[in-house]
Amino acid sequence: MAVSLIIKWGGQEFLITTLSEEDTVLDLKQSLKGLTGVLPERQKLLGLKVKGKPAENDVKLGSLKLKPNTKIMMMGTREESLEDVLGPPPDNEDVVNDFDIEEEVVEVENREENLLKISRRVKEYKVEILNPPREGKKLLVLDVDYTLFG
Repeated sequence: MAVSLIIKWGGQEFLITTLSEEDTVLDLKQSLKGLTGVLPERQKLLGLKVKGKPAENDVKLGSLKLKPNTKIMMMGTREESLEDVLGPPPDNEDVVNDFDIEEEVVEVENREENLLKISRRVKEYKVEILNPPREGKKLLVLDVDYTLFG
């Protein structure tokens, strides 16, 4: 028994009546290739379901229980349209291959931005003398982390 399907693709409708219930989804895709120019591996048929999942290529059309003139949406692109996308990218001098550039490891205390911060702090800091030094006496220094130096 012949299966008649209406395939919608690219704003057009294609009537397919040449397939039987013994033909597979792959046979349907092959006949669509002849009509649209889209390769079977680039075709996605929306509306062909088996147990809630898209029908595989080896599923027979008779097992899908399709009504006559069932409308199926096809998604896919011709190879000619994909040549620009799939081809190698053009050579571009603006692109720099940074995989072969050695990265220089700089210690935190030697980083330029940290050295600038330190020099700015030293320049702007105002020393506040709490008690003037006494002659003949030792100097006691209390460090930032409360270490005593004498």
